Amino acid sequence: MEYASKEILLKNGRACLLRLAEASDAEMLLEYLKATSAQTPYMIREPEEVRTSREEEVEFIRKNRENPRALHLLAFVDGAFAGSCSFAPDSERLRMRHRCTVGISLYREFWGMGVGTALMEEILTGAKAAGFEQAELDVVSGNAPAVGLYRKMGFETTGTIPRAFKYKDGTYADFLFMVKYLT
Repeated sequence: MEYASKEILLKNGRACLLRLAEASDAEMLLEYLKATSAQTPYMIREPEEVRTSREEEVEFIRKNRENPRALHLLAFVDGAFAGSCSFAPDSERLRMRHRCTVGISLYREFWGMGVGTALMEEILTGAKAAGFEQAELDVVSGNAPAVGLYRKMGFETTGTIPRAFKYKDGTYADFLFMVKYLT
C-alpha cells in the first residue's frame, strides 16, 4: 500500500517520522524483533525464536509494499528507530475480507511518548482506506499500557483466550481479543 512519509510532533515536543518499511530496513527490523522480544513478556516469541533470514525479511517487506490491502509503518524519534505498526488482511476469503489484523510494538524507551498513538492512528486510517470494516488484535491481558492504547483508539474487548501464553517458568498469560469497527 502507498503511504506518504509524515513527520509529527510528539507530546514531549520531539519529532517523529512515520514511513513505510523499506528493504534496507530488514537487518534493523530483525534486531528489533529480537530486542523487543527480550524487553517484555508481551511479545509472541522468545528472542531466540527470531530465525527469519535477511532475505526472507526483505521479501516480507516487498510483499507488504506491493499489497494494496497491507501497510507496515516504522516510527523514528529524532532519527532513532522507535517501533513499527502494521495491518494485513485476516483472510482473503470472501466472507472474511472485511477484517484485518493489526500489530504494533515499540522499544520500551519510547513507551508513553505518543508514538504508539501516532502509529495506530495512521494504521487505522490506512485500514479504512483499504476497505476494511473492522480491525482486530489480541493482547496479553496484563499489558496495561497496550490495552489502554487500544481502548483509547476505540477497540473493545470481545473475548478472552485463557492461558494463551505459557512462559518458560511455567506461568501463563491470557489474551484479550479486541475489535474496532471502522465503518
